[in-house]
Amino acid sequence: MESVTSIEQLKTLANRENGDFVEFYLLLAGGMARSSKRISYRPNEEKNWLIINEIDDSYQELIDKNLSKKTLIVEAIEKGAFFLSDMP
Repeated sequence: MESVTSIEQLKTLANRENGDFVEFYLLLAGGMARSSKRISYRPNEEKNWLIINEIDDSYQELIDKNLSKKTLIVEAIEKGAFFLSDMP
């Protein structure tokens, strides 16, 4: 388990050469619950964030500026509640 401390770090962790998704999770309700996410960051594509929300199997394709508007990921990183759960 590795804490994600910035968006730049998240971009590095979620960017796999083969496009694979990487497992992350964020803590909710002060750590009483967690939300698992599979994320792929693809810097050379128009919609460069691909996110699968495990809780309901929903799928999102986002651009950088919408990551904070349409997810809780940025807020969770700022609060120290976002973690890598995948092994590279």
